[in-house]
Amino acid sequence: MLFKTTKDIFKAWNDELWSDNLLDSDKVIYPPRIEWDYSRTLNMEDIDIWEVLCSEGGGRGVWAAWLPYAEFYLVRPGWEAESKNGFETYYGPNARIEVIKRAKELGLNLNVQKVWVDPEEMWKYKEVDSKPSTLILP
Repeated sequence: MLFKTTKDIFKAWNDELWSDNLLDSDKVIYPPRIEWDYSRTLNMEDIDIWEVLCSEGGGRGVWAAWLPYAEFYLVRPGWEAESKNGFETYYGPNARIEVIKRAKELGLNLNVQKVWVDPEEMWKYKEVDSKPSTLILP
């Protein structure tokens, strides 16, 4: 798994989030993760660390909020498309479904994995009639 900061996602030559002691163990070391409490709508500026779901040339990619950990995704269609349409964020129930659809539309190679979800957290993953909030910024 790769992780980036918001700043690194938007730099032309972006870096990964790195810790000098990452290779000091034979276990996978993840950045800290705190669950979002959903007491208010999450904004991109609230995210400190992103999990890289897909990153391709030209600034194209998909990232998921890691710190705080929430159903919040950032989709970048690429440098050229971004100058016309901006980047996209998806938040809330059904956000993952919309992100998977959008990645297919953009031709992004998004690897989808099954993950365990605790029963009390299932409300975030049930399909609902309303669409997740989507924001496209210039």
